[in-house]
Amino acid sequence: MTQSGAVPVVFLGGHGRSGSTLFSRVLGHVPGFWAVGELRYLWEQGVRRGRMCGCSLRFHDCPFWSDVGKEAFGGWDQVDVGEAVRLHRTIERNRYLPLLVAPRASTPFRRRLDRYAELMGRVYQAVRQVSGCEVIVDSSKFPSSAYFLRHVPDVDLRVVHLVRSSHGVCYSWSKKVARADRGGRPMARHPPTRAALEWVGFNFATDALRALGVPSTLLRYEDFVARPRAEVERVLRFLERERRAEELSFIGEETVELGSDHSVAGNPVRLRVGIEHLRLDEEWRTALPPRTRRMVTLLTAPGIARYGYLRPVGRR
Repeated sequence: MTQSGAVPVVFLGGHGRSGSTLFSRVLGHVPGFWAVGELRYLWEQGVRRGRMCGCSLRFHDCPFWSDVGKEAFGGWDQVDVGEAVRLHRTIERNRYLPLLVAPRASTPFRRRLDRYAELMGRVYQAVRQVSGCEVIVDSSKFPSSAYFLRHVPDVDLRVVHLVRSSHGVCYSWSKKVARADRGGRPMARHPPTRAALEWVGFNFATDALRALGVPSTLLRYEDFVARPRAEVERVLRFLERERRAEELSFIGEETVELGSDHSVAGNPVRLRVGIEHLRLDEEWRTALPPRTRRMVTLLTAPGIARYGYLRPVGRR
């Protein structure tokens, strides 16, 4: 991450329910790093709806995001939010991946892309300016968001591809989980078939970024939970941002100690502060019906082999 004048951005890619919110917060607590959560939802959930920031204040009441808006645009009220939301919806969706790879195939898309890239480039620059950070951590996950970032001016992009066992992910998508950041409303749920197919699609599309020249490293969630300090240090070496041992003292063998941050969107775990116990959640082994387990194995077999899940992982 050495491009002069460019904003270093670490993008956490992969599928939902893979531990990206937790890992992004841990990485964001490393000196010089700043976690913004899932920035793809900035315009819809932050600016338009004023939902809760990771600091537990509403978006428009949060001093950090207010300062970002002023730095980038002179205030969020100076932006056509409707246009920004429309641009997001017509660019940052996985159905547009072919055009994000070859935008010149469609002149209207190229125009929208240039406009949205300019808009988001100002946001990333403002986040760095207001926070004073060296590296921004964006946990948006969607492949379309990573492919889009390739077009944002003055962004030095690197990807941490976060993968979790397909069975664990599919089970997590099936569970009922209340959102503390939305008054107890339930998180979205997906049936195992959809979750399994998306697990393959999201992860393989994230993999393909390497072929486009985007620096990327693989991190299995199970390995992070089992060896948090070692895996964070490995990621920092990949980013060429090694830190002294005392700067990582908040990471223990089985715990991490986290303060509040300013994530614009993400899993409800983004609101928790204090000591977070890390454990390998394998509830799916008993909770998923045998037939469902076999179906998930069949649908995700290529990824199971590719990402090393043919053997036990993450054991302490």
